[in-house]
Amino acid sequence: MHSEYALFSCSELRAYWSQHNHAPCCRVMLVGLGGNNGTTVLAGILANKHGITWMTKDGLCKPNYWGSLTQAATLRVGNYEGEEVHTPFKSLLPMSDPNQWVIGGWDISGFNMAEAMERAKVLDFELQKQLVPYMKDIVPLPGECDSGVAAGNSRG
Repeated sequence: MHSEYALFSCSELRAYWSQHNHAPCCRVMLVGLGGNNGTTVLAGILANKHGITWMTKDGLCKPNYWGSLTQAATLRVGNYEGEEVHTPFKSLLPMSDPNQWVIGGWDISGFNMAEAMERAKVLDFELQKQLVPYMKDIVPLPGECDSGVAAGNSRG
């Protein structure tokens, strides 16, 4: 620190946050885990965590968190020697890494997550094939619902 106002150089700021910015494990429980949104969230995290790539008609795809505000966005933190300084949003607040999340939840379908993913028809087929070993043993907790409220394709 250079003064009573806690002015840091860029390298000092990076070093400080790398030592002090650690969020604890995050456990996430999703209602409707076996639905389109739940299977997509779980598949996206698993693809990122395991570095799974897949081919599409447009070429090789690699997982990322570009759509996530907490993982991809940057924030202007100031100006240093005439240059704007930006830092990833996640480096300013202690946020957990989605690759470390423990995910569970409930669903009324009774399918394991590999079957739910196939049924949802949201992800590319080649990606689905690679995710099956990671998702086949994950079975949501049984959910309860009013059959008048749930979509017709919700039940197994």
